[in-house]
Amino acid sequence: MLAVREASPAQRDVHAARNSDGAPAQVDWQTSPLDLDLRGMNGERYAFRCPPGKPMPSHVAGSGPYTDDSSICTAAVHAGVIHAKDGGEVIIEIRPGQARYAGSDRNYIKSGDYDGTWDGSFIVVREDAPADHH
Repeated sequence: MLAVREASPAQRDVHAARNSDGAPAQVDWQTSPLDLDLRGMNGERYAFRCPPGKPMPSHVAGSGPYTDDSSICTAAVHAGVIHAKDGGEVIIEIRPGQARYAGSDRNYIKSGDYDGTWDGSFIVVREDAPADHH
C-alpha cells in the first residue's frame, strides 16, 4: 500500500508516494498520473522511481505538458530527465488540461499528438527546479 506524504525539507514542495522504507514508490512503464488519481491536484509535485526498462512511446501524448494518461516514465525519458536503461527518480507537476497537445521526437521517443481537449496534464520537472506557484 502506498501513502502520499510530504517529502524531505530539501524537496519541501514535492510529495512522494512512499514505500514503508521511505523511498519513493516505484511505478512501472505504464503508470500514469490518471492511474494514481492525481487529476485536479494542479500545482502539486510528486516524486516516483522508474525502474530500468523500455519506454512505451505509444503511451505518451504531448511534449510537456503531457496528457495525464501518459506514462510517467516514458514522459521522463522524452523530457531528458532519466535514461531508460538506468531508470531513476522522476518529479512531476500536475497541471490543468489543455485544448491540444503537440507531440515531438526527443531523446529517441516520438510522443503523440492529441488534438482534442483533455481534462488533465502534467510536466516532468528537474529535481532542482523551483515550484511554480502562479
